[in-house]
Amino acid sequence: MDKPAERFSFTTSDGVKLSYQSAGTGPTLLMLHGWSQGAALFKHQLSGLSDRYRVIALDMRGHGHSEKAQHGYRIARLAKDLQELITALAPKPLYLLGHSAGASVIWSYLEMFGDAGISKLVFIDEPAALLAQPYWSEQERLEAGAILTAEKLVEITGQLRSSKAEEATRNILMSMVTPTMPPEQREELVTVNLQFPRALAARLFIDNVTRDWRDFIPRIEKPTLIAFGRASPHPVECQQWIQQQIRGSHLEIIEAEDGGSHFLFLEAPQRFNTLLRDFLDS
Repeated sequence: MDKPAERFSFTTSDGVKLSYQSAGTGPTLLMLHGWSQGAALFKHQLSGLSDRYRVIALDMRGHGHSEKAQHGYRIARLAKDLQELITALAPKPLYLLGHSAGASVIWSYLEMFGDAGISKLVFIDEPAALLAQPYWSEQERLEAGAILTAEKLVEITGQLRSSKAEEATRNILMSMVTPTMPPEQREELVTVNLQFPRALAARLFIDNVTRDWRDFIPRIEKPTLIAFGRASPHPVECQQWIQQQIRGSHLEIIEAEDGGSHFLFLEAPQRFNTLLRDFLDS
């Protein structure tokens, strides 16, 4: 039987009140949403996995129901927020899941604070480096997952700060879903995204896009599941590259016709939850 999630909050060391949802008991699965998303999008995991795990979905600062502070929109600060939440909850064992930029937050966390206390890791469709360098070969660009140029980065962040911010947000999101995603689900995506003020979203977008994690990812040693949806705007080569760098990791690909998009946990929740259960229980 589905167990309703409860909402809690805690305050970071720099005075920002963050909100998170929690459901169930057992080993802790702590989930981080992507850039401009929110904990609400993990509703199928909060309900569908809480029979076996303590499932926690954090609204990172500025997102969802968390405080819209005017500072701290860098991946490193979000990683510090995560460290403070983990310290407050003291979960044992702990499984960390990051979707999109949420994976970057976990990479930053691991780099700064280490992997003690973490049992397993799950990364959903985040490239190692989103910003293409003009001197890269096509193969290097594909393996990095660099789908943006400097010019495109400036264009997008300019739109996010303009009167066309909502239209730009919608266009970004609709490029990341399958054609069969229902209209009501598309509107839910947009609504959740717009809870994060667009000017703040632009700041975080710049910081995330300009990170390059290719020197760190090979240092990850925990058992890792990498999930990818074929309809993602990212090239599959970037997820294959990550899988090759993390010893013993597994890459699972969900096809587009089965709901395999950037938001595969939302479009193909039963399939994704089964993959997740199998990995965490193995």
